[in-house]
Amino acid sequence: MAKSRLPPDVSSKVNDYIKKQGPKCATVEELLDKIREKFDVDPSDLTWTALMQRIQNHSVGIGSQLKVVKLSKAPEKVPVARTEELIEFDKRVGKLSFEQSSLKKKYKIVLAANERLEAELAAALLIRDNKQTFSIKPRASQRDSEATAVVVLSDWHVEEEVKSSSVNGLNKYNLEIAKTRATECFERIVRLVKKEQQDVIISELVLGLLGDFISGYLREEDREKNLLQPMDAALYAQSLLVSGIDFLLEHTKLKLTCVCKVGNHGRTTHKIHMATESGNSLETMIYHALAKHYNESKYKERVRFIIDDGYHTLLNVYDHTIRFHHGHAINFHGGVGGLTVPANRVIAGWNKEQPAYMDVFGHLHTYTPMPKLTCNGSLIGYSSFAIYKGFGFEVPLQALFLIDKKRGKTVTMPILFSC
Repeated sequence: MAKSRLPPDVSSKVNDYIKKQGPKCATVEELLDKIREKFDVDPSDLTWTALMQRIQNHSVGIGSQLKVVKLSKAPEKVPVARTEELIEFDKRVGKLSFEQSSLKKKYKIVLAANERLEAELAAALLIRDNKQTFSIKPRASQRDSEATAVVVLSDWHVEEEVKSSSVNGLNKYNLEIAKTRATECFERIVRLVKKEQQDVIISELVLGLLGDFISGYLREEDREKNLLQPMDAALYAQSLLVSGIDFLLEHTKLKLTCVCKVGNHGRTTHKIHMATESGNSLETMIYHALAKHYNESKYKERVRFIIDDGYHTLLNVYDHTIRFHHGHAINFHGGVGGLTVPANRVIAGWNKEQPAYMDVFGHLHTYTPMPKLTCNGSLIGYSSFAIYKGFGFEVPLQALFLIDKKRGKTVTMPILFSC
């Protein structure tokens, strides 16, 4: 119950005033304002609730002498919002809710990005301030491992001419360029092998002479564009090979094993005679002439030739059997998948009969060094025939790799030329 804070004399006067003026006021609020004004009453000393209590007390005490007091005005009717306004209101609320949700998501993203950046910054500062190092001192090579170098020479086509205009300026080839590239080839063999000898013992070199050193008259157009006839071309190729092998023997202490395989271009028959292929090839004559020359030279103890009649020659290098062949048994026409699919398919069949560690071949003019095969490039380089067959452009090159005694095939290097 609300208690009056008025002094007794003022409280008595207020009660008398309520009796006299109460019935004349329209509302309790009006009566309350008059009392506060007349008696200078502080609002906190006479509240609306306390006044109502006084009115009720006096109403009970005097009975019918107090007229009906109107305590307040009738409540005003609250207007009812229209449906359209409610819908619009809901839309605004929904939009605000969506925006709030979107802001929360963006905040989470920004917060996560900030945390990530702080972590990266902390890591960067830690790395920057890290002063822990250790000394690396140069040491001489132990040369405690051994390897054999393998060089693949094939597809020289020494007498075939490639005019620059026929290949959009991408290549040029003639007798003089063939000599220059052959000379650079042997010079760079010596340079590359000596570079590897700094770290590994290399005392032997396998020289794969894998055919197509001449173009011959395999196609009718060869009679028009070749700069030499087949026999003269064979003699020219032989002179380049002798000069190159002499250079290797004079500038290294390597022992050479020359694995000789005929290509498909040097044959004297219109079609390949599979059983007698080597006997119908001018390249067989070249190889036997080379073997006779070095067997009678001062280098005969350092050079040996392997000349087989069959399509394959298998040579054991340490515990690894390498299968050498020209490569014309692999049917490849420049597909987008590369030569590995047709090559691996054929090689898988050969491995059923005689397993080999890897295959080495040429013919396809597509340098492809892989763990289990090496396909050689060519000395002649890009030609109109390559364009016609859809083969990709490739610079002239030959292949060199190492067979490590413990690790097998390791270093692989292309032999590149200046022209």
